[in-house]
Amino acid sequence: MSGLGTNENPGLIDPTTISGPIPPAFPLTAGNLDKVMKYRYNSSGQNSVIARERLPRGSHICFIDTFTPTPESTWSSIQTSKTSHIEVPSGLVYINHSCSPSIDIEVYPPNTDGIYPNGICGELRVVADRDLEAGEELTFFYPSTEYISPRPFDCLCGTGDGFCIGRQEGAHFLEVAVLGRYFLNRHIKELIAERDGGHGQ
Repeated sequence: MSGLGTNENPGLIDPTTISGPIPPAFPLTAGNLDKVMKYRYNSSGQNSVIARERLPRGSHICFIDTFTPTPESTWSSIQTSKTSHIEVPSGLVYINHSCSPSIDIEVYPPNTDGIYPNGICGELRVVADRDLEAGEELTFFYPSTEYISPRPFDCLCGTGDGFCIGRQEGAHFLEVAVLGRYFLNRHIKELIAERDGGHGQ
């Protein structure tokens, strides 16, 4: 998601359109995100967010309760069901992709009226198999929410051959054996099963 803005995120600057560091578009004080994370520029000059303190594996970080539904996928949106997407006008938009993620993002679909019950459309949790260390970057596996990414990119996560997927294009382009390493949202599991004729995860 990290990153000219979209209609729903007009203050967000697309990192591919400018060179050098880009000031964050959103204060982390919104939603009290500053209690658990802070901004950091990564080696490519893009923003990222890192943990303020150590959090145990599987623990709750925050809910996604600041968002704007958007009719289609964008470079900065999150897919929340087979047909729904949201823009997140908060510091959470700076959570980058990794093939060895430190967090999982579980999203909730809207109801039939397009409304997200209780005004919450997702939750961030530390991955189940390791703790999140203080100062560690918050990253998630983009195909866990995105079936077909609108802007594919070469992955620079650095996890090495045989584990890094190489190019991040969305879950549609990955084999079940690869996807099986990760937490996947329900709509991704369902779309993969449909892709594979009912024999997906």
